[in-house]
Amino acid sequence: MSQLKIAFIGGGNMATCIFNGIVKTRNHEDQIMVSGPHLEKLAHFKEQGALVTSDNIEALKFADIVFLGVKPQIMPEVLDELKGSGVDYTNKLFISMAAGWRFEAFYSRLGPCKFIRIMPNTPAQLGLGLTSMCCGLDVNKEQEALCLELLSGLGKTVLTDEEGINSLGALAGSAPAFMYRFMEALVNETQKRGFSKEESRAIIEQMALGTAQMVIHNQDKDISALREAVTSKGGTTFQGLAQMTEYKFEEMMSQVIEACLRRTHEFENMFK
Repeated sequence: MSQLKIAFIGGGNMATCIFNGIVKTRNHEDQIMVSGPHLEKLAHFKEQGALVTSDNIEALKFADIVFLGVKPQIMPEVLDELKGSGVDYTNKLFISMAAGWRFEAFYSRLGPCKFIRIMPNTPAQLGLGLTSMCCGLDVNKEQEALCLELLSGLGKTVLTDEEGINSLGALAGSAPAFMYRFMEALVNETQKRGFSKEESRAIIEQMALGTAQMVIHNQDKDISALREAVTSKGGTTFQGLAQMTEYKFEEMMSQVIEACLRRTHEFENMFK
């Protein structure tokens, strides 16, 4: 296993998640530096052997692979700083996690460079994530494979294009929040029926876990078939599903995803 020099510019939640995945799967083999404006917030990286700095340019000089983990709104300031540094970064590999930042927006600010875009979701913290990944034109197959290896500790990675990144940003990136809200509603309904807060959460957790496992372990069946197996015509589940149909559940979910994508395109227009 060859040692890599990796930098994270930005040490937020997703940078932490990716960092943890890398040190776990690559057994602390690499040299890693993390930069952020507040060193005290980077202490957990230092405890795991990383170098920390408040100087983004120091991180840029240090690494061959640079993860850009800053918020989309802060990215212009960071890119201007990198561009004005005088550092030759044309052979460095940049990996961005920023929603709404297309390759052309990076190239227009940095000039020719090697870029990969990724969009992880929060279950990656458990190694159960879904990360979408798209490579820029100057990224070769070796660099693509290297990025896939670095992301392997997060869960499953799907190679796609920039439109696919947008779609999966909504369908996999934002969707855990929709699942959480659904579960919140069921926990509240369980409490209304006389169960304690703790019991209600445990009941819905087990229901959700079991349901997900039923989908995973029945690959030969459509999800609709699994739903139908729970549903007796005229029975209680049937009535509940009929209520969902009356409230146009599928149409609502389509509009939810469209709302996410509209916001993504707004970001893209903002950061051209």
